[in-house]
Amino acid sequence: MTLRPSNLPKLAICACFEPNPDAGSAAARGTMLDGVFRRRVHGDKSDDTAVAKDELDAVDWAINQIAAIAGTTEIVTAEARCKIECLGLTGTADAWLPELGMSADLKTGQLRNYREQMAAYALGFMEATFCSEWTAHLLFCDQRQFVTYRFNYEEAKAVVSEVIAQFHDPAKQPVPCDYCSWCAKAETCPARLELAAAALTPAGPAFNFEAVLADDEQLGQFLSACAVLDDFRERAEEIAKKRLIGGDKIPGWKLSSRKAPEFVYHDAVGRYIDRFGFGAVLGAYGNLSGAKFRELWAAKMPADTPFPEELIQRGAGSVSLRRVSTKPTTTKPTLTNA
Repeated sequence: MTLRPSNLPKLAICACFEPNPDAGSAAARGTMLDGVFRRRVHGDKSDDTAVAKDELDAVDWAINQIAAIAGTTEIVTAEARCKIECLGLTGTADAWLPELGMSADLKTGQLRNYREQMAAYALGFMEATFCSEWTAHLLFCDQRQFVTYRFNYEEAKAVVSEVIAQFHDPAKQPVPCDYCSWCAKAETCPARLELAAAALTPAGPAFNFEAVLADDEQLGQFLSACAVLDDFRERAEEIAKKRLIGGDKIPGWKLSSRKAPEFVYHDAVGRYIDRFGFGAVLGAYGNLSGAKFRELWAAKMPADTPFPEELIQRGAGSVSLRRVSTKPTTTKPTLTNA
């Protein structure tokens, strides 16, 4: 495996991580939007007819953020000028602001940790430009949020060096984490297999679920094992579906299909809005999210028009479980809502 800055956040948690050569549709979308971002920053609108409007809106949000940061200074997005090298690693940032000592990366999907990748970019740029400090911005275009990391030279080098040392440690051990499903070893990882076996084979003569629920340590282990089994289940379902389609029989399982959903594009609905009634159409579409209403207000209303906060309705909040890494970090990012 070739070490790259993009893999450092995964390796910081599990030094045995190995990227899956089949990156999947989410990664392909991210790569596509990176290209759109690089072109669109400089006014190239050639993607307008080839990329969905909501995708362009997401990229345009990111462009507005970096344009506000850059002001009148130069924004470089050409890959040849955004390449970095540090400690034997090579990578390419999405944007570089030479006059400000900053770089930026477009990110799609959910908010995740990219601290170690940004440290590598910061280190590479600092070594190339003889700077002692660097700022790296992450533009989460789907979430409309950006995260800022600030490093001095020693901090960035220490972060990257630590991950590289962990990767080369002959005694390294795999650690089940949120990145397991992205790993090439996902189905053969001994740590994951051990967790799955523990869930499938109770330690005692009888599985005492109440005892598991009553003990925090056992409860955490049980949930971790279930998370691993969920990953294996999804893969097993994919294999079973392919075999059933091919004519095989899987005891206890069969294929089920449903009719494809029907829909009408919003611009087609617009042609009949006078006849349907404006209120009826809006009612059929349902409520607009607060974030989308704020976005439309900012885009269409005069800048000095006060936002009507009283219109924002709030439903009941929710709480969900999420697996976290217990590995401490020393540099905390600044999270900003758009």
